[in-house]
Amino acid sequence: MRAFVTGISGFVGGHLTEHLLEKGDQVVGFSTSGAFSEDLVHLGRSARVERFDLMAARPAEFVDLIADKAPQAIYHLAAQSNPRASFDDPRGTWALNLGGTLNLLLAVKAAGLQPKPRIVVVGSGVCYGDPPPECIPVSESCPLRPNNAYSASKAAADLLGVQMHLSDGLDVVMARPFNHAGPRQSSRYVLATLAEQVAEVEAGLKEAVEVGNLDVVRDYTDVRDVVRAYRLLAERGRAGEIYNLGTGKGLKLTDALETFRSLATRPIEVRVDPARVRPIDLPYLVADAFKLRRDVGWEPLIPIEQTLADMLADARRRVAARG
Repeated sequence: MRAFVTGISGFVGGHLTEHLLEKGDQVVGFSTSGAFSEDLVHLGRSARVERFDLMAARPAEFVDLIADKAPQAIYHLAAQSNPRASFDDPRGTWALNLGGTLNLLLAVKAAGLQPKPRIVVVGSGVCYGDPPPECIPVSESCPLRPNNAYSASKAAADLLGVQMHLSDGLDVVMARPFNHAGPRQSSRYVLATLAEQVAEVEAGLKEAVEVGNLDVVRDYTDVRDVVRAYRLLAERGRAGEIYNLGTGKGLKLTDALETFRSLATRPIEVRVDPARVRPIDLPYLVADAFKLRRDVGWEPLIPIEQTLADMLADARRRVAARG
């Protein structure tokens, strides 16, 4: 399968590219940097990354790019993907998450490829906001209650995908992954920063792990299971449909921290840092992914304990590399 990945050099893009290559797909993608990071340089032997700005490029340039690559599957990952950052830059978040998706879908439409490529638009489970008790676990029928620019822009991009399937016949499926984590994740995200801080304490680089509100419960899926689901949606998902992606199990962040502490090579002190407490936080968010399981046969394979252990090992490697 000829695969095209927007945001190919990011955290999920790297894991997706590895999975697609393992499946024998031909992979090309773009990012604003036009290069794989040091952690992903090994992918350059088999996948191609090009420099392309989803927002700055002229529409004709985007159409030419899609027509030239003639992909059979398009995975749309490029986004402002950090909810906390959306508080600082709501305009930029809306512009990239909704406007970037519109630019992609219009380019695919104008390219007129036949057969039409399958487009997997990646949204987010946080678009459900703080769901009412009767909606737990959260299915696709739960009302959307986004409470920040990130979740609202992702919800809008999903609706755009539905609209362009119905009005223009594009072969689009929408994935709504809940929280995911794994090796190589940026320390902007809570599990990754906990792992990094534990590694730094182990190395004597800081005295304690600093935390915000860890009383929340989230549905965490290993990123390597997440990207398997994306490819299965490209193969078997029903056009125009939205699919939740999650394990159906809640992880309390205090329990995740205790797992990291149990894996540490020395005692780990913990301190609360008020600056790390989000202005809006959802207390409990767990997915109902029955529809995904039914339609494409996906099941999560990697337990959260393995995810956390792999993240800590990766964090130790990074800390050691910093000297």
